[in-house]
Amino acid sequence: MTANNAPMDGAEWPSQPITKAMKRLLARFYTLVDAATVESSELLAGQVFGESGELVVNKRRMKGGEQIMSWPSKSSDDVVSRHHVVHKVYVCSESGDDLLMTGTLTMISSEGLVGETSYTARCVVDDAALPKPKVQLWQFWLDPTPFLDLGIMRPPIRKMSSGILDTIGGR
Repeated sequence: MTANNAPMDGAEWPSQPITKAMKRLLARFYTLVDAATVESSELLAGQVFGESGELVVNKRRMKGGEQIMSWPSKSSDDVVSRHHVVHKVYVCSESGDDLLMTGTLTMISSEGLVGETSYTARCVVDDAALPKPKVQLWQFWLDPTPFLDLGIMRPPIRKMSSGILDTIGGR
């Protein structure tokens, strides 16, 4: 992983044209998510997502600016670096407002541990023809096991019906 690589460098694009505004939006999203600062979270919620935009990571849903702003900072205190690399972009609609991407996510912990996993992401915007389209839905699917196994992330804790706290997956 080279820190200088932009998330969209080297991505394979579909033959169907994608507007420059959409390409900028995708790059902006990944740059802000990888930065994971309070400022980048505010920019993500205010400039990338529409007012009623929704971010879904596996089963976790965040809707609207306030919830989206809190997401990167809550993902893990132990993560000091995250880097998305998009490998391929697919167009799922004639208008180009529904895209699917595959890629790799690398995270580094405060102890220097490095974990990597593949992901798939779907991005639906309000109107791809706009000069500044806004994300209505961004959905990620990824396997967090490499990060959980290394202790880079902690599994979510939930209360079972008996009231006992349980970590999902028994980790």
